[in-house]
Amino acid sequence: MMPGIDFRQARKEVRLSEVLALVGYQPRQCSGEQLRGPCPVHGSKSVTSRCFAAHLGKGVWHCFRCGAGGNVLDLWAALTKQGIYQAVLDLYRRLGRTPPQKEPTMPEP
Repeated sequence: MMPGIDFRQARKEVRLSEVLALVGYQPRQCSGEQLRGPCPVHGSKSVTSRCFAAHLGKGVWHCFRCGAGGNVLDLWAALTKQGIYQAVLDLYRRLGRTPPQKEPTMPEP
């Protein structure tokens, strides 16, 4: 049986900026905590593309061309083409951290 990951805690712990740095993302436009640029998920070819939007403070992103979007964990899953469970394990391994585990719950009698 696979251990349970606390996805809520993982979303709080991992910053969107960390994931974008892992893939060497270079935004074309920055305005405070908002970034715009080519989409790293579908691989925008144009260097002037601004279809990808990310808000670092909120930890969310969206591509207005391919329609993909979500939170920081969804981005890593999309970038690495993995299911969310494997993606979180992979992301934490690459960051040199241990993923947060859910507290075991007692089964009801």
